[in-house]
Amino acid sequence: MSQENVEILRRGYERFSRTGELDPADFDPNAVFDNSNAIFADPGVYRGLDRIREFFIDQGEMWKSQRYEPEEFIPVGVDQVVVLQEIVSVGRDGVEVVAHTAPLFTLRGGKVIGWKNFQTKAEALEAAGLRE
Repeated sequence: MSQENVEILRRGYERFSRTGELDPADFDPNAVFDNSNAIFADPGVYRGLDRIREFFIDQGEMWKSQRYEPEEFIPVGVDQVVVLQEIVSVGRDGVEVVAHTAPLFTLRGGKVIGWKNFQTKAEALEAAGLRE
């Protein structure tokens, strides 16, 4: 199941890069996005696909452009995947900002049910019960 989850997430990142939209088919309608660890972008917990989508729409409006680029997918057990990613945002003034994060995704039945952002790989792995 781990490799299937990695492929679901990989396709999701590819779609988001092309369209700027999340694929509702990849998410449980009651999924939870926990961005409470955020240093910059709207810390909070967003419950339900509609709220998660609103978060990304709001984020997109802040920037001239924004890309989420996965660098590594790390399967953790049967239902969790840590993604090391780079977020490249270009401000309205043309200044590029690069951030590195490590979200931990939990999937069940081929759908994301939980998503928590961490600042580092070590934090995400520890949350998943592993050490780097």
